[in-house]
Amino acid sequence: MMHAFPRTFTMPMQRGERAATASAAALTPAVYLRLRREAAGMSIKEVAGMLARNADEVAPALDLIYVLETPGNTARHPETLEALRSVFPFDPDVYRQLATDPVDSHPRICRGCGCSHWDPCTSDEHGACAWATDTACTVCLPDTVPVECCQ
Repeated sequence: MMHAFPRTFTMPMQRGERAATASAAALTPAVYLRLRREAAGMSIKEVAGMLARNADEVAPALDLIYVLETPGNTARHPETLEALRSVFPFDPDVYRQLATDPVDSHPRICRGCGCSHWDPCTSDEHGACAWATDTACTVCLPDTVPVECCQ
């Protein structure tokens, strides 16, 4: 017997599309890590490979990253955040703020790439990014006029 399901799959959004359609809802630490990893152009497998010291540690590293990028989970040890930070750029203090502080005291974070005032996107050509909207930086929405500088 064949089962038919309605098509619910959609293609993943690009960073700019994600940032443009994102609401100002609270960002979780898990989503922040995923955004920063993706902004670095790294897959979960690549990050796990860089965290692992040998082949036996790759599977546990993969599991750790999947768990940390699942909403509702947070890193228990500062060493975990420092190990991840050695592989891709993010701010552990921003992560901890998202994990422990009330939503009204969360920092402003781009919903396209996860940058913030504390860890802005930078390029040799343009320097640090600026805020294009309340939820997006000028790297994710390049055709917009900056409303405020990240720095």
